[in-house]
Amino acid sequence: MSNPTTYYGWQMPEPTSLVTDLPADFEVFGQAVDTDFQDLLGGTTGQILSKTSATDLDFTWVTPNAGDITGVTAGTGISGGGTSGTVTVTNSMATAIDAKGDLIVGTGADAFSRLAVGATNGHVLTVDSAEATGLKYAAVAGGSNFVALNGAGTSLTGASTSITGLSGYDKYYVYIYNATATVSATHSFTFNSDTTSKYGGDALRLTSSGSAINIVGLSFTGLNGDTSISLGGPDASQAINSTLVIQGANSSGAKITTQLVGVTSSSGNYADLRTTIYTGTSVISSIQIKVSSGSFNGGTVFIYGSA
Repeated sequence: MSNPTTYYGWQMPEPTSLVTDLPADFEVFGQAVDTDFQDLLGGTTGQILSKTSATDLDFTWVTPNAGDITGVTAGTGISGGGTSGTVTVTNSMATAIDAKGDLIVGTGADAFSRLAVGATNGHVLTVDSAEATGLKYAAVAGGSNFVALNGAGTSLTGASTSITGLSGYDKYYVYIYNATATVSATHSFTFNSDTTSKYGGDALRLTSSGSAINIVGLSFTGLNGDTSISLGGPDASQAINSTLVIQGANSSGAKITTQLVGVTSSSGNYADLRTTIYTGTSVISSIQIKVSSGSFNGGTVFIYGSA
């Protein structure tokens, strides 16, 4: 028969069908409906109807998982949640972090806050009840142990290399290792980029020739005679090593320094020893290492601090 069909493909009796045709038409229609809805048979109390495939009217009865989530509530340290749609949950502790080295610190019952990383290399985490987080970064208290402030050292380059960000230490130990320059020169130190006449003291040079040791000279420039602390070497062919010790760096008074450099060159071996007073009143926050001519073409400076 050419009866019209529904969306489900069920053949329907035509209005023009004869009375004698209707029983057969309804039988075909009813059989199709019964066949398509057979998946609705069965099931038990509490089960739900689920699609078996993408085919029309293809269902199966399933038992829902016990404890299905009906809502998400954010707890301490978590934000977001909801009872419908896409539920987003955010770790509030993670979003509180702004920079490398930040810490999340408890500030009370079910409360926390961000503690920013310390700004000075070598500082340590210290308990301090006066702080909001109960902690702070500070220089190592007490004792005379030196703390490395610039890690694996800073390369000496150009005519001047500056170590900045110094803070909180009263003593600094500066060690220059294997420094060379493009031309024969002297090297010098200044503090806080101060090149005014606030450096002065005495210097002694010892030279050796064979087994003899000779005192070459002793000079005194006065308390405010120099614009830097100057020592011998380096040059293009011979590396030098030198040390600088600063005391009183964290005070507003004069800073006392002691310097030593040893040089081996074609013209002979010598050692410069110098003690200097720097009369600048500012706390030392940076140290500059310079060459008098040319530029550094090698070497490393290491900085250590002590309370």
